[in-house]
Parts: sequence; C-alpha cells; structure tokens
Amino acid sequence: MSSTTSSVRSANRTRSLCHHLHHQPLLVSGSSTGSPPIGGSMDEGSSASTSSSATARALDMFNRRGNTAADVLPPSAGVPNTSAVSSSSGVISADQPSSTNSDNDTETFNEWRPPFPRLSAYQDCLSLAAAWGLGMHPNGLDDKPTGASQAQSPSEDDSGDGKFNELLASCPAFRNELGWEPTRRFALSRHTFDMAHTDAHECETWMREHSASEAGILEDVSNVYLGGRLCAARQPKTVIEPQDIGSYYYRHCFISKNHIEYLGMDDILGPISISMVREIVDRKESYSIYRMIVRISDQKTIRVAVPEEALSTPEGSDRATRPLMRELLEIVCPKISFGILRPSIQSPRVEELIMKIDEQPIYTRYKVGIMLCKNEQSTEEQMYNNEFSTPSFDEFLDFLGQRVTLKGFEAYKGGLDTRGDTTGTHSIYSEYQAHEIMFHVSTLLPFTPSNRQQLSRKRHIGNDMVTIVFQEPGALPFSPITVRSHFQHVFIIVRVHNECSENVTYSVAVSRSKDVPAFGPPVPKGACFSKCAEFHDWLLTKIINAENAVHRSKKFATMAARTRREALRDLVENYVGPHQNEGASKIASRFLGGSVKRKERHNPKPTNHVMRGALSWLVDVHDYSTNQRISCVLGVAQDWIVLLERPSGTVLFSTPTHSIIGWATSDTGLKLYYDHGDQLLLRCYSETCTDSELNELIRRLENVTKGDEAKEVVLRRLKTTDNWGFHVQDEGVVTDVEMYQLAWKAGIRQGSRIVEMDSMPISTLSFDKICDQLAVSECVRLLMISPSSDGSPRRGCEDPNCPAVKGIEQMLTPDAFAKQPITSNNRPNTLSSASVHDNMCTLLNPPKYLNRAQSDEQLRSPLMDELNRKAPLSARESTNERESSELVRIQTHLERTVQEKRALEMLAQQLKKQLIQERQSHDNTKREMERLKKMYEKK
Repeated sequence: MSSTTSSVRSANRTRSLCHHLHHQPLLVSGSSTGSPPIGGSMDEGSSASTSSSATARALDMFNRRGNTAADVLPPSAGVPNTSAVSSSSGVISADQPSSTNSDNDTETFNEWRPPFPRLSAYQDCLSLAAAWGLGMHPNGLDDKPTGASQAQSPSEDDSGDGKFNELLASCPAFRNELGWEPTRRFALSRHTFDMAHTDAHECETWMREHSASEAGILEDVSNVYLGGRLCAARQPKTVIEPQDIGSYYYRHCFISKNHIEYLGMDDILGPISISMVREIVDRKESYSIYRMIVRISDQKTIRVAVPEEALSTPEGSDRATRPLMRELLEIVCPKISFGILRPSIQSPRVEELIMKIDEQPIYTRYKVGIMLCKNEQSTEEQMYNNEFSTPSFDEFLDFLGQRVTLKGFEAYKGGLDTRGDTTGTHSIYSEYQAHEIMFHVSTLLPFTPSNRQQLSRKRHIGNDMVTIVFQEPGALPFSPITVRSHFQHVFIIVRVHNECSENVTYSVAVSRSKDVPAFGPPVPKGACFSKCAEFHDWLLTKIINAENAVHRSKKFATMAARTRREALRDLVENYVGPHQNEGASKIASRFLGGSVKRKERHNPKPTNHVMRGALSWLVDVHDYSTNQRISCVLGVAQDWIVLLERPSGTVLFSTPTHSIIGWATSDTGLKLYYDHGDQLLLRCYSETCTDSELNELIRRLENVTKGDEAKEVVLRRLKTTDNWGFHVQDEGVVTDVEMYQLAWKAGIRQGSRIVEMDSMPISTLSFDKICDQLAVSECVRLLMISPSSDGSPRRGCEDPNCPAVKGIEQMLTPDAFAKQPITSNNRPNTLSSASVHDNMCTLLNPPKYLNRAQSDEQLRSPLMDELNRKAPLSARESTNERESSELVRIQTHLERTVQEKRALEMLAQQLKKQLIQERQSHDNTKREMERLKKMYEKK
C-alpha cells in the first residue's frame, strides 16, 4: 500500500488569514462529521455525530461578532474533543483580532501600535506592553475609598465573589482565594482537555500558570541565568514574581557607554525623556544596534533595540545626532514629535536622576501587619485589644521570622522606633531571597488600656498593604468589611490546628481587593500546611508577591505615575541643554520665509540578523481553559516566547524557546508544539490580507528555536493484523523503525516525534489510548516532526521520562533531578557520560536492536559504539545482545521501582490528608461537646 508524505501547504495560511474580505467566517475543512454549510441547518435525523454538530453550531455562534451572547461557547458545547481542535467542524473568523475584554478599545490599540514591530526588539514584557498601548493608563486619583474601606463605601455595588469557608467570609469589593481556584492554561494538554470549562466572568479569581506570572525579562543583558532546560511542570512553583526588573536596563547598557539623552515637553504626552546608545554586537560582521529608552509620563517605559542596518544610512558613527534620533524615533514611537526634544546638559546628575526614575518601581523592603484573633473574635477592634500574646501565636511568630530587639537594630526598621522603645521593645524580622520584611505584630506594639481603637497599634498595621490574621481555634470567619483602612488591600488568614504539638498544622486563605491582580503562589487544595520549611517559604513568597501586586493596583499605580511625572518634569525643566543649530532648514525658516525641502523618508530596511529582544505580532489565541478566542500580542525573543492579553497587558503564557519542538499551519491557524507536545493554537492578524505576517513568524521561529515544521504522514494497511513497522513511546517519540516496512516507506525514522494522530493531539492521549488507536485502525493519519540533525528526537524537556507526560503534578525540581542517585549495579565499566543527566538518560533509554537490517537514520548509542570499538570482531554480536538484554532488565527493574515509589508517596500523602481531616473533625467534635456541656451546666 503506497502512502503519502506532505507538508501542510502554505496556501492554507492565506485562505485562513485573508478570508475576511467579505466578512464571512471560514469553513474549516477536514471534518468527518459532515457539518452543514454556513447559515444552513442540519436535519435531526442526520447520521452525523450529535456532539460534533453541537460543537459546530457553538463555534458558528462564537465566530459571529457583535453578538455578546456568542463571545463564549455555551456550556452545551462542552469540552472540545480532540478532533474538534485540529480539524473541527466549526468556523473561525479571521476578520479582526478578537477580544473578550472590550472591543471599544480598538482605537487605543491602534494609536500606540508600533509601526515596525519586526524591527523593534523589546527588552522586557512591560516594554512590549507599553509599545502596544496595553495596561492601565492612570488619569488622576479619584475620591473613592480603596483597600478595606472600599467594602464599606455606599457607592460600591460589588457584592463580592460569594466564596467563603470557616476562615474567611465573602466581602463586598474583595476576592477570596480558598484553595480551589483553577489555573488558566492557554495550551491544549491533559490538564485543559480533562477540565470543565467555566464562563469568562468567573475567571477573575483564576490563577495564572507559574511560568506566565514569572515572565519579565525577554532579552538578558546582565548575563543572569533565567531558566532551566526542563518543562514548565518541573520548575519550582514557589517563586517570587518579578517586578519591573527591566528597570536596570539603563544601568547595564547605558551608564558605562557613550550615550545621548534628549528631553522635551509635549502638550499632550507631558514630559518626555529619551536615552540612546550605539552598541557593536559583532565586530567581524560589522553588526551594530541602537538601544533606546523612551520615558513618557503616563506611559510605561519602552526599552527597545533597533538594528543599524534598518536605517537609511547605516553608518551611524558618521551621522549627525539629530537626524539619527529623528529616524529612530519614527521607527520606535512616532507619536512623539521630535521637534520638542532637545539634548540634555552633560552632567552626572542627569544620569543619577534618570536611574532613580527608572528604578523607582523596584521594592526589596516590606512591612507587614500581624493581628491575633482569638476564640469568638472576628473584628478589627477585638484583635487590636488583645493585650498579650498566646503560646500558639508565639510559636507561629518564631516560625515566621526572627525575634529582634528594636533598640539599636540597624537593618530595615519598617517605621519602628529603634532608639526610645516607643513602638515596643521587640519585633519579628525576616530576610528571604534578598528581601527584608519587618512585621508589625499587634501584641508587640504598645497597648493603651483607655483607648478601644488602640491607635498606637493601628497607625502601623493600618498603614500596611498586607496583613496576616492569625486565627486560633474557635475564631469566627474574618471579613475585611470589619476593617477601616485605605491601605490594607490584602489579608492572609492563617488558622492553627493542634497548636503547640508535633502535629501542628496551619490552614490558609487569602482575601484581596478587587483592584489588586491575582498573585502566586496559589493556595493549594485543602490549604493545610505542616510546620515545615516548605510552608515558611510559601508564606513569605505569598507576602512579597501580595505587596508587589498591590503596587500594580489602580490607586498605587496612579500614585507612582504621578511621582514619575513630577520627576520627569523636574528633569526636563532644569537639565535641558541649549538648542543646537539645525543648519539649512533653520536658516531658511528664519530668513527666507520658507524651508528646505526634506529628503523623502524611505521605509526601514529589513534586517538579516537575529535580534535578541522580542519581535511582536498581533494574534488571536484559543484559550483552552475558557474555550474562547483571546486577542493578544505575541512576543518572540531569542530566549522566550510570551503572550500578552489585550488590553490589560497581562502575561498569560510564557515558555523558553528551547521548549519549542515544532509547529504546523492549518485552516484553524498556527499550531505551536512545546514541552511534551502541548499545543498552542494562534492566528496572526493581517491587514494586507496576505500570509506575510505568518511567514515572518515562522521565519522567526526557525531562527530562535530548534523546532521544525510538522509534516503529515498517512499510513494504510490491508488488514488490522498487519504490522505498522514502528514503535512509539507514550510521549510520541518513535523508538524503532523496521527497514523497508510500511512506516519506513512513508518516511518515518527513528527519533521522529508524533504530535497528532488522526487529528488528536498526542499530549491529550494516554499510552494505552495510542496503542488502542493503532491496533484498530486500518488507516492512520500522523502529524510528525522530524528528528534533529544528529538524529535525536526534538525534546522540549531534557528528561526523557518526565512524570508530566503522565499528568503527574508532584514531581522533582531541577535541583532534585540533577541530584538523583545513579544505579551502578551490573553496569559496564565502559559507560561514561559528561553529566548525571546523561547517565540517567542512557540508563533509562537503552538502544533496542532489531533482528533485521537497520535503517541508516537509526540513533546510535555512545555506549554501544564504545563496546563495539573495544570488543573483538568475532564477539561483537554476542556482546551486543548480552549487554542490550542486561540494560533492558535494569531499565525494567528501575521503572518498576520508580512507579512503586511514586505510588507509595501518593498513598502517604492521601493518608496524611485523611489524618489531618480526621483530627480537625475530632477537634470540632470536642469543641461542640464542650459547648453543649457549658450550656447544660448553665441550665
């Protein structure tokens, strides 16, 4: 039976991108369900699948823009099956970028859209968002209450999210995190395929993937290692979310070099400061770039690099400064009129002020309040009037940080008196990952018996953005509405169980103001921690991320923008230099009453070099968590790929470029495969009705990743008992291919990677499902990614036996993975690898030699090559068979042992959780009996 091997044609790209000429949705071909044409109907007696037709109708509704009820797929559509994802019988429109947030913001997007997004390489996510006009634009403070006082505001019509438990009550204008919040995952994987979809309005309390919330720098200019080579599931979850760490761009790339500063005052944009420096990237190829920082008072800072070869006259060293700056500004931000800019004076004070303005959003010191809530207490006044501490509270404080004497304390004071003991004699202080935290403990601050409000305590805790409420057993659920403060925006509730014992545990819940964005690490299911280092790190990380999130809320972002605006105004008014002579054009305008005709400006030239920063595209992305299309800005840097939501500018997806294993174009859009075959579906928005945007994106992926375009392979056999001629792992990697058999003739080689099987993504299938599908099919359609140049399979994760393939959440971190012991029993002495990882890979994946002719492309093992070189010719065949069988036995034993260990660990965790629940139930029963006993005694 002959089989075909073909790449997905680029004609599909044009057809999918440019079909909006007549504002008609695009009918996706390739469905086997016989979906009806657009605008038609399907007879109820049709033999087509009911679920597929329901999905088709839902997608048809989803793509009809202007109908708000169709922006989200209805619950009847359910989770899209795998066939509906890649070759679904639905329609997807490409007429304009979709947005579930607000279609009225299109003018704002277009106003700040970069004119040349493929020549401007942005250094960080905030710069990329600022260039596209994303994020909040502060326009002055209002008089509405904020923080905890917002819940008591008569004008507040938000009733809260309705979520509550025994620790926390629902509160107006606040959002609660109780430990059952789902994670918003853009890609199609086992997680999103099995999860139940939620309406878009319920996603406000969803948590972002930890890889997305940690995204910050896109171009590393400080030589700092930014990530590992394992998949996202193997990365630590408890990580401090980055602030605007791109603020150090000026310090790293400008201060030590000859750079230029231009200042100006715009009637609309306000004070503006621009820094520019020329950097030689490659002296051999004479390749240089211009780095620029554009600071606008009410906009985020834009940090960008432009290749010198894109300019009209690339010889930048011989060009005058003003024409050069004018041309660069037209490429980066033409909204700024160059006529208002003048060079700054040459003074070290200018650099100091600019550095201070840039690094203003960086915080490394935090002050956090802690209040004790005893039995039957819940209000702010009750907690402030607890004069003395309790043993359980002292135990928690000593666990949280170090008890220090305030008098003479030289580290971060947090506003406490370290000379006269007017704010108490002791406090709790902690240092964590270069961050300092001073805790304002209610029982350690001065107590005033005659003052019920306890102002000496509240003036510290009430001015903290983050407050910990420590609840003892029997405390009532806490609500922020009982607190009067404009500054307290986040409350972390910690309740103790089995206090002052070896089995002490802590339950956690979080309540934040609705203006504060969600922050990690997420509260785990069950939200119960033991007293251990893991809980200590989790809690301190949650505190730091909480305060950083408060700074991103509207109130504090507006205050920071106002401070920044005044600092820029001072810089422009006091440090601008004299106006330079502009030559012939200035003389003509003054004396001749006219002007010299300027040379017409040509469009910038495309660059042939790979820019390290992020180039950008406007795309529509399918959010598999909510089953809807989201309008985003795609940034592809040399090291990272990110997706920024419009118009909020929030990073919703991030992955390193080394995790990309391939891509495929189809009628539904561009499918991007990464990590273990997880699929990201997106579509470029093109104003020219061509596939130029998509071609440039694919060219960029070819330059910065090691992936390859997937090819379609169709295999047919006469009967189901015939052999396909290849073996595959549960991750989709082809391990063995029999020469001259069916798979061999179709072009499948060892090391190839299957990403789709009959339009079903491999990442959503178990190994048993893959085997069953291959066993019963007479014709199978595979979408495959070829091996790399050395014949090895393309991997997004270095671990060939990563537990994430089987959907296991609990797994080793990179450090723990690198420290795994190596089993050395019965291993040949000839085995030698460069690292622990190489040894583990060789042990777990020994070569399997076939009893027939081998393919030329078969992967050769370094172990067997070494054995073949050292063994005698007459003994090579027997040595190969003996060593191979020995390695197979070791592998089987090791895999069985690892599986047993994982099963025992999971069982131990389940038993531990059950034990904690039983203890809690026992404590509740005991308290109830005591309460009934007291009631009986009173009677």
